[in-house]
Amino acid sequence: MASWFQSAGRQRRALRLHLRLQLPAEDRVFYLYVKWFFAPLVRIYLRLKVRGHERVPRRGPVIMVANHASFLDPVVLGSACSRPIHFMVLQSMYDWWWLRWFYWGMQTIPVRTEESDPRAIKQALSRLKNGEVVGLFPEGGRSTDGKLMQGKEGAALLAAVSGAPVIPCFIHGAFESFPPGAGFPRPSEITIRFGEPLQFPREKRARRDRKEMERFSVRLLGAIARLQEEETHESLPGGRGERAASPRVSGKP
Repeated sequence: MASWFQSAGRQRRALRLHLRLQLPAEDRVFYLYVKWFFAPLVRIYLRLKVRGHERVPRRGPVIMVANHASFLDPVVLGSACSRPIHFMVLQSMYDWWWLRWFYWGMQTIPVRTEESDPRAIKQALSRLKNGEVVGLFPEGGRSTDGKLMQGKEGAALLAAVSGAPVIPCFIHGAFESFPPGAGFPRPSEITIRFGEPLQFPREKRARRDRKEMERFSVRLLGAIARLQEEETHESLPGGRGERAASPRVSGKP
């Protein structure tokens, strides 16, 4: 328990520093309220475990990508990371009154679904230019069965234009706690695994070739799948688990 409080104290100090550097004064209070109110509840109620947080750069632009199977995903990922994450979320999610204030307080980036959204891309690139963290779910939507779906190329585009490193993440247990259609999250154990940073090839950034985008997207989804394998391997008796299905990449960004 003592180690948990020490870890929580370090995260609070790191968060205050990042907020001073990255968010306007008027935005900090609400972000701190949301972060400090939810993070302890999430860590206790969902028995949140974090693996590999040291792989997240302490400063500078970062693109964070993760699997997406539950409404809890941005909540638990935001609680696990000491840095503020500006998630790209579907604009339709703001229709949920009980989520709207949370997304607003967490400084999310709304994305239109009916077409490619250059406004959202521009806003995300602006965040990265300011040295902030942008989070997105490359599958483009929630998985209905908890398995990885085919990915889209938005993260690859951001990585190519900004040059920011991409941190793959795997969220284990959120689907079981709060699957689609559930009314309220069940007490569960959730683990967040942060992977090694991936970089879009420097010599290929200027061209922004579609094939290169697709290849990088495959690398990102593959990295998430490997983190899934690691988690499954460690969580099952005997250290043996199912091999994650190879993800595919959609031709749409």
